[in-house]
Amino acid sequence: MIGWRTHDPERDAALYVSREMGSAERRRFEAHLLRCDDCWREVSLGRDGRGMVEASREIAPPGLRDDIRASISVAPVPRRLPRRLALVAAVVSVLAFSIFGAAQVRSRNQPPPIAAALTAARTETLAARGPSELPAPNLSSEGLQLVIGERVDLAGLTSDAFMYRNTTGEAVLLFTSAAPFPVAHAATPLAAGVNGWTAQSDGMTLVCGDRPMNYLVIARDPSLVGLVQHGLITEPTPS
Repeated sequence: MIGWRTHDPERDAALYVSREMGSAERRRFEAHLLRCDDCWREVSLGRDGRGMVEASREIAPPGLRDDIRASISVAPVPRRLPRRLALVAAVVSVLAFSIFGAAQVRSRNQPPPIAAALTAARTETLAARGPSELPAPNLSSEGLQLVIGERVDLAGLTSDAFMYRNTTGEAVLLFTSAAPFPVAHAATPLAAGVNGWTAQSDGMTLVCGDRPMNYLVIARDPSLVGLVQHGLITEPTPS
């Protein structure tokens, strides 16, 4: 349980990033995260490592995952090694065995910024470069509460990224940028009179448009994407 006065940032961040927290505790920690620089820092470190691992794992050739697990199992981490160093060591081990898989990222069908955004949505991680430049759109009228807002680099496309959750804890990610987002593979145009596209990839629904700003919305549940779209249209444009 996360308390107001005593907590362990490394432990709590590790539980949060690995999704070992229950839904109620996760919501409490996300509220705490906005006020605690130490926990924020640990979550950012953990998310960066997990994002790299997830991206490599999904494109690795058959049998590589078993080889990685076997290699890690025969290379125990010293008992007194700090948890953060143990996590880094595990990530380095995975990446060392995933060179072939990582080299295939650019050969995937999706443009690199779209692939990076999909990875962030699948893993619910944001590799932050700093706080978002623009304020997060207020989508509370759509039943969506802001979890985090950060400045991110989507494979060379700088963007503000905002994660929201609905009342059941499902996540939806909104990316906004001064530059247009590339068109996803197999995308179809939005309705007549609306400039943008929609696509399905990796079990996720993507919608991109340019009003009231360049935006990209990604979620597993298509209805959440629709809520964000509606909220963007009805909310006043930030100055």
